[in-house]
Amino acid sequence: MVNDEHRQSVINWIEKGVEEGAKLVLDGRGVSVPGYENGFYLGPSLFDYIQPGMAVGDREIFGPVLCIKRVENFEAGLALMNASEFANGSVIYTQSGYFAREFARRTHGGMVGINVGIPVPLGIFGFTGHKNSFFGDLHAMGADGIRFFTELKSVTAHWFSDEEAREGRVLNSWDGMISMPGQR
Repeated sequence: MVNDEHRQSVINWIEKGVEEGAKLVLDGRGVSVPGYENGFYLGPSLFDYIQPGMAVGDREIFGPVLCIKRVENFEAGLALMNASEFANGSVIYTQSGYFAREFARRTHGGMVGINVGIPVPLGIFGFTGHKNSFFGDLHAMGADGIRFFTELKSVTAHWFSDEEAREGRVLNSWDGMISMPGQR
């Protein structure tokens, strides 16, 4: 951590999570780095079964702490995420094109990852946190900060249904411009 005050702040959050009843699966509070025992080190900590209303799962901790909130389905997860006052980044892991598109379209996160754990873009892209994760008048760098150096492009994509993929043919006339095996 940057200093002992920051380290202690994160430790206090870990202790708060334990007090609130979250399951501490991995505890990083006891980390010591040989040769640097006076440093401000803190190992990764992992909480599971974070419930709505637990402060540890509702605030930004700014330390190596991950909080897992379990939900029943996509809609419940999206609603839970979007209810947060913060919207820095959001991530989904899926093989479903439908859920990937829906997530990218409907999440409130400013930086969106699809099968990418930390959706922080390279430095040439803006920091696009939303809600109370917003920083500065142009999102730190923001789109306006890079627009001068950017060549825009449009991407059109379509994901074929399982039936279309099995049949090896296009069933929708919109996709008729795509030649499939055995078609002219």
